[in-house]
Amino acid sequence: MKILAITQARVGSTRLPGKVLKTIKNKTLLEIHLTRILQSKKISKLIVATTIEPGAEKIVAIAKKLGVESYRGSVNDVLERFYLAALPENPDYIVRLTSDCPLIDAVEIDKVINKCIQGKYDYTSNNIEPTFPDGLDTEVFKFSALKKAYNKATLKSDREHVTPYIWRNSLVRGGKIFNSFNVKYHNDFSIYRLTVDTQEDFDLIRNLISRLGIDKGWLDYVNYLDKNPKLMNINSKYERNEGYKKSLEEDKMFVKKMNTGQNLYRKAKTLIPGGTQLLSKRPEMFLPNHWPAYYSKAKGCYVWDMDGKKFIDMSYMGIGACVLGYANSEIDEAAIKAVRLGSMCTLNAPEEVELAELMCKLHPWAQMVRYTRGGGEAMSVAIRIARAKSGKDKILFCGYHGWHDWYLAANLAKSKNLDGHLLPGLDPLGVPRGLRGSSVPFNYNNTEEFLKLIKKYEGQVGVVVLESIRNLKPEKKFINTIAKVTKEQGIVFVVDEITAAWRINNGGAHLVLGIEPDIAVFGKAISNGFPMGVVIGKRSVMQKAQDTFISSTYWTDRIGPTTAIATIKYFKQNNVHKHLISAGESIRRGWKELAEKHNLKIEVGGLIPLSHFTFEYKNPLVLKTLFTQEMLELGFLATTAYYASYAHKPQHIKKYLEACDKVFGLISDAIKNGNPDRLLNGPVCHSGFKRLN
Repeated sequence: MKILAITQARVGSTRLPGKVLKTIKNKTLLEIHLTRILQSKKISKLIVATTIEPGAEKIVAIAKKLGVESYRGSVNDVLERFYLAALPENPDYIVRLTSDCPLIDAVEIDKVINKCIQGKYDYTSNNIEPTFPDGLDTEVFKFSALKKAYNKATLKSDREHVTPYIWRNSLVRGGKIFNSFNVKYHNDFSIYRLTVDTQEDFDLIRNLISRLGIDKGWLDYVNYLDKNPKLMNINSKYERNEGYKKSLEEDKMFVKKMNTGQNLYRKAKTLIPGGTQLLSKRPEMFLPNHWPAYYSKAKGCYVWDMDGKKFIDMSYMGIGACVLGYANSEIDEAAIKAVRLGSMCTLNAPEEVELAELMCKLHPWAQMVRYTRGGGEAMSVAIRIARAKSGKDKILFCGYHGWHDWYLAANLAKSKNLDGHLLPGLDPLGVPRGLRGSSVPFNYNNTEEFLKLIKKYEGQVGVVVLESIRNLKPEKKFINTIAKVTKEQGIVFVVDEITAAWRINNGGAHLVLGIEPDIAVFGKAISNGFPMGVVIGKRSVMQKAQDTFISSTYWTDRIGPTTAIATIKYFKQNNVHKHLISAGESIRRGWKELAEKHNLKIEVGGLIPLSHFTFEYKNPLVLKTLFTQEMLELGFLATTAYYASYAHKPQHIKKYLEACDKVFGLISDAIKNGNPDRLLNGPVCHSGFKRLN
């Protein structure tokens, strides 16, 4: 039988920050706490469940010193942190402890464990009806009970304190779900307080340990307090479980059930590493615990969540893929026709040739085309062809280009694993260390930096890659220098158009920016939400694709080329790029006017159809989260970025800016009052990763 003990520990305590790191006789409270737990004769394994907060690495180090494993997870959703820490262990029973109990008693832990197992209870505790001192709290429950709580608990108090859902629904409390038992002592010692939540608590514990040591039984400490009533009075004004009582009050203020999408997302995180397939779609990037997470239907710029709630999407519109809007009728009809004719066959789809001709007509410098079904893999194909042509491995690049080894190899910049991160948040774990130094970054419009790298790696560079445009327009000197150097040295020049293309003109942005590459790569908007990636290039370069092996079955499906053809024709017929620019200009103008109206400091940037703003304050992520939260309440999927879509009509933009007016006013008032974080209904959103340009 496997009995897993998990104790919670964090550095960010509200009333006594860093309390578990405070020392008594050269030992931290956490060290004392863990040492006493390890005296248990029943526990199979002990884990410390800490957070992803800065400073938590100190907790991990203390645990490691004692041979105890750690898990780092959510700051506020402690139930999730607890469950995900336990999940890989698949225990029979779990012992829940908390690090604010430095004098926890192993003998009492084992008694609660025995009672739970012998009575075959779902849940056993010594504090449902407390008779032991506060600070000896021990809960033992079946793993199946924890799993049910994780999947069912919705209240903020349930998520912050792990077990309330279980004991509130237990038989001993009149519930009907969990068979439970409350372990009592023959005398009532519940008035004694041996926990650490305040400075006064710490002062009392310091006195006890300084005088009696750390290896006494709990009764020894209580008897000492009986003989020293002045010492006991140090922390007598504090009530038991004040933190939980505060959470209950907050629940009354905003009792909002986690939506169906969030429930599904919590389940997904146990089945899918990271919860989603795309970093940019993780709910934590928007509004942790409250973002709808999943959609049931999408049409135009409207999205319906799993509960049938309808939103206007004024955020990323399918992460930039649905530039014509969701489920555009013309594009969908083309896809349906392709499905009915057969989306896959032993023979090739004729649409491949039609799309190739169309792409080369739009980009007269290119003569040949290859296909994939996604942007990241299209970039990898382009790099393979470019290296095959140049005969050299080293790549100089600028911007973001996907997840593949050739790109993440840049994060192996130093000999030690994970040192020298280029893009915070993009981890090169699993990328062969032999690729270290094969990809080297430079910054957009930094001509001198580019030339220094060319000189440093003279004769070694085979490929230069950059995004055509994102935040900054390319300077003429910068582009001309790259074109001149690559041509003179036989370096293949690759332009990544996956994000920028079709938004400021019909085709690649490089056509209007004075850039002529050897290869250009397309994805996202080219097929309005259907999987498609396209690599175009000069014949002399693209022919090298025949000398290396580049091949995949689903790159030959009919739907991708068919929807790309239909989308490109739609772009041409409707001057879509002009609409996107106009919409982007309206949004940017609205942001600036509303910020001025409400005396908010923001910075607006980005390509006009891909605009974004940043709150110019010391806590921008708090304000970003608050903006997203309040806009969601008003019926908008919104963040501090706006990706223009042809589906965004003047009435949508008008409604959006009216909502922004209200939310900017709320944020302005919150800043003046110094309490924007108190208006949040959950954790602060994650920061994501930065780009080089």
